[in-house]
Amino acid sequence: MKKFIFIIKELFLIEIISGMILTLKHFFKRKVTINYPFEKGYLSPRFRGEHALRRYESGEERCIACKLCEAVCPAQAINI
Repeated sequence: MKKFIFIIKELFLIEIISGMILTLKHFFKRKVTINYPFEKGYLSPRFRGEHALRRYESGEERCIACKLCEAVCPAQAINI
């Protein structure tokens, strides 16, 4: 029974030490958060977040009325 208690204490001590080492590693790393309104994050050149109605060079709309945009709109704001 004493051996069992010794093993349990030893395991917990090892776990506490490894947890503290991990905490110290992250404590000295560079911060990853940004102060949003004052600092803007990097946007990739491929970012496609802006909604726009696409048109051909002739001015004709590219919409083919497939209703996929209506189906995936979370606010159900699109009606075709």
